[in-house]
Formats: sequence, structure tokens, C-alpha cells
Amino acid sequence: MITKIMALGWFCRAIEVTKPAQLVSLLGFSLCVLGSYAIAAADKSSLSVLDTRINTQAIAPATLSPTVATENLILKAYLDESLEVPDQAIQWQVSDMKGVPVQQVQGQGQSLKLAEGNYQITLSIGHFKETKQLAIQPQVVGQPYFKADIGRLAIVANHAADWTIRSLSHTDTSFELKATQQIDAWLPAGFYEVTPIHSGVARRQVVNVLAGDINALTIDIPVVQVNLIAVENNQPFFKPVEWSVFRLEKGERQHVGNYYQHSQGITVPTGYYEVVATHDATVRSRQFWVKENTTNKIVLAMD
Repeated sequence: MITKIMALGWFCRAIEVTKPAQLVSLLGFSLCVLGSYAIAAADKSSLSVLDTRINTQAIAPATLSPTVATENLILKAYLDESLEVPDQAIQWQVSDMKGVPVQQVQGQGQSLKLAEGNYQITLSIGHFKETKQLAIQPQVVGQPYFKADIGRLAIVANHAADWTIRSLSHTDTSFELKATQQIDAWLPAGFYEVTPIHSGVARRQVVNVLAGDINALTIDIPVVQVNLIAVENNQPFFKPVEWSVFRLEKGERQHVGNYYQHSQGITVPTGYYEVVATHDATVRSRQFWVKENTTNKIVLAMD
């Protein structure tokens, strides 16, 4: 306030007061200014703390929570965006240099806190696997690079079979599946030998699994229905019979399976076969061809 009164005094000196009327006007103006400041000072003491024009409360310094140890390892699997790989299929394993597991997590991206030291980090997606070594150092965030060039192999067959899937591009990638019509697997990109085996007969096929692609394959296994029937006096033989079926090929006798109904239906590939029916001490056998588009009914008399 004092500063403003002094400024007013300098203002009066700066102008030339030549007339009494001008002097009276300046004095009146000064009194008005002094009165306004006096009223403001009186009102200030009566303002509520709720008045937004003034804050009479001291602001306390912010209370910070204790510092939490931050992660020092960031894991991310770089995948082709066209593949919708579920998180549960993306597995990470962190082990020490002796191979002892330290942490296991799943999902495309993860952040971990590890003690200082050397580690082995393995990314697994289906039958794809890659391992890298990493040293965790003070004040450094480790970010190993994992690029998974994988594709999805989806096979549907017309009959259940035993399967062997062997990579022709990767020496350490092969697996087997038993008694199934469908295969759905994540694989490293490359060429694979797909072999379904039904009743001892193998069908080999080579497929190229492309990275970032769903590689669909339909396999037709040429199999035929065969009916094995036991009779006595030309009537159905309603007694337990054990059927042993063999495939005869290239001078070899390969066992296909055993069955235990007096009338038994089986599905086998085309070819030459032998069946042996046994009931107590009675044994009967017969050799036969299995052909496509024919009625394959094999009848054995047990009397």
C-alpha cells in the first residue's frame, strides 16, 4: 500500500499543478484510493476459509510411499500379428546357469525382478523353443530379443490314426500323437514330414509350415470297413470269439489287432490280410483281400 501512495506522490510531481481545481481533484482521488485499501483490509479478516479467493490453511508436504523395487527384466515375444496365439500357449522359464528353474510365467509380455547374476531364459510356444543367456546387472534393465517365427499346423483326417510329425528343417523338432483324427500344433516355420499310421499302414506327406500362417491340411486315409462273422451250423455263433488280424505284405505278417465279439467290424486300409478266430480249442483262419468299393464280409465256421 505504501508503495502505491508513493507512486501517487510522484504522479503529482510529474504534472504541473497550475490551477487550484486540479489540486483539489488530485487530493480527492488520493483519498478514494486510501479508503478502498482500508475497506479491503477490514473485509479480509472476515472471509471464510471456504471463500475461493483466499486460502488460510498451510499446505502440508505430500507423503510418499516407500520406494518399491522395480523390475529389471522385460520379456516380450515378437509374433506375427496375423497369429492369435493365446497367452497360455506362451511360456517363459528363467533358470540359473545350472538349469535350476527360478521363475516361470506365461503371456506375450512380462516384467520380472531378479537378483544380480547370470540366467538362461527359454521361450516355448507349442513345439517352438528358444533359449538365451542374460546377465542381470545393477541399474540395468535386461531386454533379450525373442522373435518367434512360428506357424499353426491344423490337420484333419477321415479316420483316427497314430501320427509322427518330423521336421525336415529343424533337427530337434519331432513328436508323436496316438489314435486321433485331428492335429493342432504351433511349430517353427519349415518343412515337415507328416506320417499317419493306420492298421500298420503308413501314409507319408510333406507339408511346408509358413511363419505367421495357419497351415490347414486334410488327409484322406484309404480305409475300408470289414465285417468278421463267426457262425455255427450257418447260424450266428453267440459265443466269445477272439479275432486276431494280420496284414500280409512283402513277405511279412504284421499284427493289426485283437477283437473279442462274435461279430466284429473293423476298419483297415486296402491290402491282403489274414484273420484267426479262436474259441476254446477251436481255431479257424482265413486269408482275404480288402478292396475299396466292395462288401468285405469274412465268415468263419466254428463247427
